[in-house]
Amino acid sequence: MKLLVPLAALAILVSGGTALAAPLDQKSLAPAWISASQAEKDAWIAAFKFENANADRAGIAQCLDKMAKWEALATNKLSGITSMCETVVAKGGT
Repeated sequence: MKLLVPLAALAILVSGGTALAAPLDQKSLAPAWISASQAEKDAWIAAFKFENANADRAGIAQCLDKMAKWEALATNKLSGITSMCETVVAKGGT
């Protein structure tokens, strides 16, 4: 019986651990954007080094929402997709 509680806790940690996404970073791939929380997305956009200091961050986030879903971009780094979205948004696209 003493072993039951620690085993149950371990089972919860193991099963719950897979649901937790790693924070977005330079190694993140495009699909990580989809599973990230809004706070993680906001932190990524705030920390990203954009070419233009006045980049439309809200527009870029919307572009990322669309682009991260594309299967063809699933193996691309999030940083590359973010830069691409900056260019697309700057040119008036989404």
